[in-house]
Amino acid sequence: MWDFSKLNLKITSDFVGIKSEPEGYAFYLPKGFDDFITKYQNGTNSDDISKFNKVRDFFFLMYRTFRKFDRDNENNSRVTRKDAKNKKNQDQPTLSTGGISLEYEEGSDCILYSKLSMIERILEAYDDLAINSIEKKVRRSEEIDYSKIYKYLDRAIYLDNGAIYIDVMDLPRPMISYESTDIVHLYCFILDEIIQQLQEDVPDHVYGRSQDIQFLSQRFRDNYLTINHSLFDQDTFEETITLCKEALDNIDRNTHYKDADYWGLYEAIEIFLYGGLNPDLDDGDFWGIQGEQGFDKVWEDMCQTYFFKEDFDPQTNDFPNICFADTDIPIDGYQNNRIEDATRRKKRIKAGEENRVGWWDLTGKDNELDKSGNEWLYQKGYSEVNHRRNGKALYWREFFCVEWDLKTRIFPNIEYQGNKFDHIDLLRRYPRPDLIIQEKSNGSEYFKIIDFKNISFKKYEDYRNRFLEELEKTDSGHSYKVALEKQLGYELALQLALQKKFPNILIKNQFFVPFYFTDKTEYDQNSLGNIEPRFNIRGIKIFKADFEVIQKVYLGIIEASDVLVRSYNYSQQIRHSHPLIKQKEIILLENQILKSEYVPLISFQNEKQRKVATGYIMKQVRIFFKTIEVNIPSLGESYFPYSESITHKEFKKVDIAYFYDNLFYDLGEKEEDRDENGKLKMKTKWCITFHSNSTPIEVPNLNIPNSVSCRSYGTIDIVGTPILYYIYFTLPEILDVILKN
Repeated sequence: MWDFSKLNLKITSDFVGIKSEPEGYAFYLPKGFDDFITKYQNGTNSDDISKFNKVRDFFFLMYRTFRKFDRDNENNSRVTRKDAKNKKNQDQPTLSTGGISLEYEEGSDCILYSKLSMIERILEAYDDLAINSIEKKVRRSEEIDYSKIYKYLDRAIYLDNGAIYIDVMDLPRPMISYESTDIVHLYCFILDEIIQQLQEDVPDHVYGRSQDIQFLSQRFRDNYLTINHSLFDQDTFEETITLCKEALDNIDRNTHYKDADYWGLYEAIEIFLYGGLNPDLDDGDFWGIQGEQGFDKVWEDMCQTYFFKEDFDPQTNDFPNICFADTDIPIDGYQNNRIEDATRRKKRIKAGEENRVGWWDLTGKDNELDKSGNEWLYQKGYSEVNHRRNGKALYWREFFCVEWDLKTRIFPNIEYQGNKFDHIDLLRRYPRPDLIIQEKSNGSEYFKIIDFKNISFKKYEDYRNRFLEELEKTDSGHSYKVALEKQLGYELALQLALQKKFPNILIKNQFFVPFYFTDKTEYDQNSLGNIEPRFNIRGIKIFKADFEVIQKVYLGIIEASDVLVRSYNYSQQIRHSHPLIKQKEIILLENQILKSEYVPLISFQNEKQRKVATGYIMKQVRIFFKTIEVNIPSLGESYFPYSESITHKEFKKVDIAYFYDNLFYDLGEKEEDRDENGKLKMKTKWCITFHSNSTPIEVPNLNIPNSVSCRSYGTIDIVGTPILYYIYFTLPEILDVILKN
């Protein structure tokens, strides 16, 4: 076993766990543990708990966390599990067996090693029959069992008076040779120590005999150790390991009969006392989880488990305050009625999924997420909110749906609208926020959007002072920018969907990041965490979640109801504005890259031609929006180049980040982008397109110059509210304007 005081503590971007490195074993901690490393890397001082004890406690919590994450995903239809044997990463050696490759529907994958041979072999070796077999062997005994005399007539001594005499019988009894039974005592001592560290989170057959194990463990302690010796105590760790090794050696040298039961215990003890990370024993090259989004999934499950446990009402078998969650976690005590409904429809449900939250049957062409028709997400039933254009009652997941209406219609001189009797042929994309909660506080009701971000808080401190153009140059910076766009897009979509039913509703937006709190007071021991008061990012607040508390709820060490959640005043908005992204030119130059396969490249002979074409387009766009009676105050800031536009053939193929980058990139950038109540002001975008399939709607009294055609347009919507207008231009009209000038 490791000396926890000698583990090097580190943090990296894509790994949490323990690795063997040239300078020794390194323990890679989750993001947010910078203060943990600062405090415990160099051991102890007079005021701190020792590094050994603190690292030991966290190791066993992480060991339990990975085991639970592994078990929870064992029957998860959203995750493909396979042995990681012979799986190679680009620049890494082959991983041995023991690891599990988890591949998620959304395309991310990771390698999980949730077991360690040095611990697992001890747990797996426990067998009542094997222990009893060693404890009580059949030996010759001078005691006589008169009920079995008939079995010994052939060995009896017959006396002259006709009586028989039997001097010995073969009867079960404790072995005289102490060495063999001592291996049981040594094994039970190690097992008892592990049970204590795992806080009884062990297999049922082991936990059920924990008192017997403790009794046999005490025998070893009485013979070899003192009451203070322990395998996991900083003061006695090394001496205890040494004494156990000596005892094992003595037992092996003095035991002459060694059967399979003996060797099973011996090997388990030997691996524990002498082992580390051993690829030959299925440990792999590391213990932990590795992958670009590996621990992201663990952190997300930990957080979702807390919120679902906290909100679970066993009387109604429901989660009354959770509106939507992109998760499939199991919750003890919950029975998923949707699964029962699906079973009646003869859908195929895997055993063990009955207590997962939110199985939904998403079929038809709406479901671009899961071609099989099964999708794991939780949502309430109908939300009592109707679609803006067709009046259809909406599910919660549909609030965040990006829609494109392909039905050709004509709207002369009126704002884009419809009624519930219209036939609608929609293309849809479904972005999914992590969690939406409806809560009440101090008599007011609000909705909270929470995104679980496995990002260090220090990163946010760094990012907020940098230009977006600078962030775009790095992968982490780009991911940060996209995360902002996604989260603000969710907020705007929720606001648009709820504005009629809840016109004054407050929407809170949070990034929920892991954080290790040092020097907690007794009052803070079970506190969920706190909102960072110094800043927010474009209206998104940063919640520093106490990793230790979330983890203990996840493992069932404490109840979610015992967690202290502080109330916060959201009325004061702390503003922080990033510099706006430089606006893009409406006409492409030759050195720019096309994103659409259906848009022509236009280049100009000189700057004058470009300005003439741009001026003509801007004039026509003003006429267009005036005709359809839509007010877009700043046309110059609201367009993006036609090379970024897409047709219906590309709508489902383009990466979902396309919509964030082009539709939501500037939400909340400036202080005036939110009203006095903190609500986002919608920034409708527009672009030009040269493809008729992008524009199924016509304005009949707005003719294209020098053409008999009407000016056509299309929109991309959020539940019926246009957020992007495609305005149709023809190449001949652009060229004609250039030639005339």
